[in-house]
Amino acid sequence: MRTSSSRPRAIRSLGDLAAAFVRPVRTTPARAVGTPAVVVPRTAQVLMGGAVVRQTDPTTCGSTALLMLAASGDPVLARWLEDGTLPDGLTIAELPPEIPPAALARPLTAGERIAAAQLRIKERTSVRALGPWRWPSRFGTPPWTAAREARFPGVRYRHRPVDDRGEAGRTMVTLVLNALRSGHPVLLFTGGNVGNGLVKALPRHVVLAVPGRSASVTAAGDAVIPIFDPAAGRVYEVVAGDLLDRTTPLPALGGWTHVQWLALPVPAA
Repeated sequence: MRTSSSRPRAIRSLGDLAAAFVRPVRTTPARAVGTPAVVVPRTAQVLMGGAVVRQTDPTTCGSTALLMLAASGDPVLARWLEDGTLPDGLTIAELPPEIPPAALARPLTAGERIAAAQLRIKERTSVRALGPWRWPSRFGTPPWTAAREARFPGVRYRHRPVDDRGEAGRTMVTLVLNALRSGHPVLLFTGGNVGNGLVKALPRHVVLAVPGRSASVTAAGDAVIPIFDPAAGRVYEVVAGDLLDRTTPLPALGGWTHVQWLALPVPAA
């Protein structure tokens, strides 16, 4: 394996749009939110090691979201994704679970590292998904194993179905904003309208809401949520209220209309 004795470099936040996402993942400790910054919602490509961080096939959106969630709290994983190196003396047993040991056998490009980690995560979320049975690969990642495998310092994750309409929708947005303000990413499972058929009304895609370095609001005072979409490999700034009572698709939700399930952080203890 490639190693380096230098300390892991600080890597910018997925939510730090001004940094243009050259290094998108936050590896510094969570800190209190300061004075909100007034912004016009923007979008930017997410890069690691010069490669766009994008799902490798239609079933790895959840794997890619989980990869970015883990890397935002693990500087060892983030550095391996960025440049392929690991700290000196790190054993196989100490590898971040998202890194497949076989990926250390030869030098990989950044795109190959991102793809290898996605497949590793998909394997982990597929096992023991339905009691002792595997989750069907063609259906991607279920919320309950995503919550089981989600990894961020100081917290674990719990999944819950949500309704984005009315008072329930406002509660959903509050839960997401509270998590982001405490410095913790949130997994959002998205889908379509019941009127378009039951299959489309089930969770069909996974995106990641990410904390910025400071709170952001629009000129009208509305909270802004940065959302990473693995299908596009982009982070979109979304006005929080735009997640409520939707009737049309939203690019930040992977082109789907509704948030239908969350994986939220809770204290690890």
